[in-house]
Amino acid sequence: MKTDYSDYQNKLEKLVELLREYNEDHWANYFRKSLELLYKGKPQKSDSHSLRAYGGMGSFNDSLTFTGASEQEVKLGFELRTNLWLVCKSKRNIIKRAMEL
Repeated sequence: MKTDYSDYQNKLEKLVELLREYNEDHWANYFRKSLELLYKGKPQKSDSHSLRAYGGMGSFNDSLTFTGASEQEVKLGFELRTNLWLVCKSKRNIIKRAMEL
């Protein structure tokens, strides 16, 4: 089964760029690894890696600030954060359903 990861890749690339721009280096590096896995043809590993950022204390949900960003840039960053999670969960569900067949 082949799944299109272009939307996922686009969101990851935009998020990494925004994170770098506002000195969120830890998270930029984290999601850069997700991109590298995707570029190496390992989309499921990339997806899993991205999803792991969202759970637990000190997670991506808890510690993102975009210090110095305009209100519009902060809003974009938080929208990308949410949309990336939704895309990852959607991909995970598609793969899970295919394996159940």
